[in-house]
Amino acid sequence: MDEMEKREFQADLSERGLELGEHVRLGRIIQAPMAAIWKVISTPGQLTRYHPYCQENKVYKWPGVGSRDGVLYYSGLYWERDFICWREGIGYDLLIGPPQRKSTWIFWNIRPLGEAQSDVSLTVTPILESHLLETTKKIYVQNFATSVEVYLDSLLRGVEHFMTTGQAVKARQFGAHPTFAP
Repeated sequence: MDEMEKREFQADLSERGLELGEHVRLGRIIQAPMAAIWKVISTPGQLTRYHPYCQENKVYKWPGVGSRDGVLYYSGLYWERDFICWREGIGYDLLIGPPQRKSTWIFWNIRPLGEAQSDVSLTVTPILESHLLETTKKIYVQNFATSVEVYLDSLLRGVEHFMTTGQAVKARQFGAHPTFAP
């Protein structure tokens, strides 16, 4: 999402009484070409192959901007992903959360580090209710950051595992998560 699109996104959130919190970013260097990683993360219905907390991935619309799929986590929690920006071969932006109230903005990015090595990064930003007290927002964001770091580490390790072995991840392969896969 470019700066203009981001400003429009923030203005839309503001009109709905929402705002962006502080983001969390995590990256991982993976021994695989950028194009191969893109092929995996942009293929519909593949999330269960590399996401150790995802039990089921149902695709409603694909590909590009406007794509939507559903994620059933091992905890029984069901969220949907709405893709708002699609950068062919590079990454995408999506909103994720309960179907009627997306609570998080996620930015996926793949950067080549050579022919057979790539840096895959995810930047995750919570969407907060503007009317909340600043102390409440701060506490939420601190808890969010701790939880998301564990989530992102497992997800990126799952991408790496799938890309380097060709084998799907197992449930909770890199550890449990209290919200998504206890």
